Amino acid sequence: MKRMSFLWACAFVVSSLVAPAAVCAHKINTSYTNIVVSADTLKMRVRYDDFDLIKIGLDQDGDDLLFYEEMEAGLDQAFAFVEGNITLTINGQAVTLIRGKGDITPDNKGNMFANLYLGAPLDSPFEVLNVQVDWPEHFGDDHKNLGQILLPGQPLVQAIFTAEAPMQTFAILKSKSLWEQAYEFIVLGVEHIFLGYDHIMFLLALIVVGGRLRNLVKIVSAFTVAHSITLCLAVLEIVSLPAQWVEAGIALSIVYVAVENFWLKRTDYRWLLTFFFGLVHGFGFANVLRDLGLPTRGLVTSLFSFNIGVEIGQIAIVVLVFPLITWLNRQSYQRAVVLAVSVCIGLFGLGWFIERVFELEYMPI
Repeated sequence: MKRMSFLWACAFVVSSLVAPAAVCAHKINTSYTNIVVSADTLKMRVRYDDFDLIKIGLDQDGDDLLFYEEMEAGLDQAFAFVEGNITLTINGQAVTLIRGKGDITPDNKGNMFANLYLGAPLDSPFEVLNVQVDWPEHFGDDHKNLGQILLPGQPLVQAIFTAEAPMQTFAILKSKSLWEQAYEFIVLGVEHIFLGYDHIMFLLALIVVGGRLRNLVKIVSAFTVAHSITLCLAVLEIVSLPAQWVEAGIALSIVYVAVENFWLKRTDYRWLLTFFFGLVHGFGFANVLRDLGLPTRGLVTSLFSFNIGVEIGQIAIVVLVFPLITWLNRQSYQRAVVLAVSVCIGLFGLGWFIERVFELEYMPI
């Protein structure tokens, strides 16, 4: 009886720690800006999804849902938000943007976007463009605005605007170097691991049972090799799978590993299972990169850099957790804690699986 009470206590503590993070698991908090500069004209398109538009204030009835009619009726409000929060200067002079058309369109996953078109005539030859994207506090520090900037005679440049780096400068004679581009994608890879709570739970479910360091290295290495293979195949469009199947498969992998912890005795061959599920997770990483929009220049560099960032985040988690697991292996209640953690992780995985299969919204992803 005492053993069961201890299990429930452990489950409660772990779920209390994990639940707040899981609420925002895997949802990409991102908007998009495209700017094209020619000899005498600047054109800009800004895209917000329905979640961003709710934060802007288009949800007039307060039901946390936006229908097409609400989005269309709120286009003027969205334009005003752009004008108040995106600042452009060319050669040190502020650019006065003129509103164009606005429309509502879905992406290939069925998400609804407001597309806002603005422009401005240019009176002097272009030299330097400064772009600043500001966000109200309620957007959160993790919000990103992904920009694509096309300047006269220059290759397409990708920019990432965040709360920490709201302004970037683009010069006609200088585009972003491959090293700068690589660094940005490394940071994105690290962020995706730490904000992708389903990937974290899968990793924790694998290593919480403990075992020898050699087996842990094999497990992590198998996961790395596997997801690297499918990440490359998917991004290069050699292999393609429906995003819904991939996300459901990731959730199912979490459930399976958590349940397997109840009868697992040895971890010698667990790397084989990890390799198989790692192939599925690689397609999930590829979906993220597609949403970010890989640049045509430096494609291989960006892909490789994102993968490095994922590995840095993954290794950091293992380094932080492994000493605790090693200590836990020496305690008499180790098995009880492993089962309690596995129960919590399995329940989250099951919740994500049901939501992704039936396209529900009770666990935002």
